[in-house]
Amino acid sequence: MQIHHQRVAEVLQELIAFKSGTTRIPIKSDSWEEIIWATFAFLEGEHKVHWDPQSHEQSVDIVVELEKRVIKISAKSGVIKRGAFLTISSYRLTTFSSLRDKLAFIRHQHMSFDYYLICAREDKREVVRYSLFQVAAERLAPSWLLQPAHWKKESSGYVLKDGFAFKAKIVFKMSNQLWYTIPLTYFSQDESVGDVEIPREAMGRGLLQYLHEKYPQQTGK
Repeated sequence: MQIHHQRVAEVLQELIAFKSGTTRIPIKSDSWEEIIWATFAFLEGEHKVHWDPQSHEQSVDIVVELEKRVIKISAKSGVIKRGAFLTISSYRLTTFSSLRDKLAFIRHQHMSFDYYLICAREDKREVVRYSLFQVAAERLAPSWLLQPAHWKKESSGYVLKDGFAFKAKIVFKMSNQLWYTIPLTYFSQDESVGDVEIPREAMGRGLLQYLHEKYPQQTGK
């Protein structure tokens, strides 16, 4: 069941533009979660959307009560590199000593929520571009990712062997954190929610505009 439709896409993009006007800091994980919360709170009603910014739950960030079912969302922000690859970080797996146990945990976690909502940032000279995706949980935990035989151990950590649809690694020095490098071509057209470009010169300008309007006699020279 897809939770995004044209109205959700429109509101997400409008809030990215608005939020960018209030800060010069690019949208990352916390602000992306807040944008998702505000979108569904506006469209479905605040009482139907549950989000705890202080939650330490590993997979489910936002829960939305729709008419016929409850949707559990994992919010992810990442960076697009070379215009073609999305890099995102995921679970820290230090607790688990063996690769088999780490992969079993990844499998279990991806059974606990329905969708990723991903905000992928691409930094350009004059603009920041955000590409948005809605991806079913199992798309980032396909069966081939969860097979220990498909991984190899190197000095820096475990690395998914070549020949699969995307790259993944578990980095020892980063608390055994799971990292993905995903070609943008991996995502289907149906998984794309939309794109929005923010001119760098517009970032944070809303703060100054507010102050100019609030204190018109105290404008700096």
